[in-house]
Amino acid sequence: MKILCKKEDLLVGVNTVQKAVSAKNTLPILQGIRLRTEGESIWFEATDLEIGIRCQIPMNILEEGQVVLPAKLFSEIVRKLPDTEIRIESIANNIEIYYENSNFAVNGYDPEEYPEITEIPSADRIEIPAVILKNMIRQTIFSCASEETRPVFTGILLHIEKEVISLVSTDTHRLAHSKSFISENDKEFKGIIPAKTMQEIYRLINDEEIINIQYNNSRIIFKFRTIQIFTRLIEGQFPSYKQVIPQSCNSKLLINSRKFLDTVERASLLSKDNYLKTNTVRFNIENSIININQYSEMGKISEQIDIEQEGENVVISFNAKYIIDVLKVVETENIVMETSGAFSPCVFRPENNDDYLYLVLPLRN
Repeated sequence: MKILCKKEDLLVGVNTVQKAVSAKNTLPILQGIRLRTEGESIWFEATDLEIGIRCQIPMNILEEGQVVLPAKLFSEIVRKLPDTEIRIESIANNIEIYYENSNFAVNGYDPEEYPEITEIPSADRIEIPAVILKNMIRQTIFSCASEETRPVFTGILLHIEKEVISLVSTDTHRLAHSKSFISENDKEFKGIIPAKTMQEIYRLINDEEIINIQYNNSRIIFKFRTIQIFTRLIEGQFPSYKQVIPQSCNSKLLINSRKFLDTVERASLLSKDNYLKTNTVRFNIENSIININQYSEMGKISEQIDIEQEGENVVISFNAKYIIDVLKVVETENIVMETSGAFSPCVFRPENNDDYLYLVLPLRN
């Protein structure tokens, strides 16, 4: 392989795929990035066998070929190269990088041993505007579980019901459900996508583009611009999320989102429970006021928020982080809070918006 390129083109390719490089796999070659010529461009490729990312960058190809280079070292070299024309030549599995009057030699791996990131044959496909998908990911990804003991909770359920597309996540203590509509679609699909994949999609897509999604029963591909993200679906049965959402409530509140967020964040500073390892916040809701009183060894805080209230008074406690997380993604001026008692699931919705719902379980203290 022999190519002429610019530093900025190498940076785009490396930055796009590097998050798919394996950090803990025992196969050394998976710690590399593959550069492969095709026509008048280079494919940058990385995979950890669960997620794969490919990015196509136009370059001046003098001689075809492919190499696999250690990702961490190669990315650091690229970042430190000068802004000048760069020539890269491969010799067996290694490369020489020439710039100005200097050169850098890097030892690589055998590209024939690198796993192929393949297309899905006979896959169904849909298209969705990136701005919609990006917002849906932002509204749901924080509710995924981080522990891998129950894999189905470490991903986001993609549920396509013809013209309705939903993303759903839960860590068993809370659930986030965001839905949107896609025109002229007759497909149906259910699959659990790893949170890591969704994070990369969120990082890489631009609001103005269209995302092409192809899928089958075990894999899914997201294509946009010159980037392709491949991932395996998580095996297992996702909970029947529609059945756990309450259909009625005893108390319905309308709360200013910004004031609510600021108040809960301040209260959480004094609410660390050293035994439960959670930041507990307690709401005393009565007569169209939320009273929040927090005490700890460090001090105390007492705040009130005026609200619109329908129904019963209630005293209810939550993990403060769970409330803060949803208030940071709600874009409406007010948020609706619905509950049926101190120990019943509580539902939050943006005002006048039925496309997003967040359910959280109260704490029993």
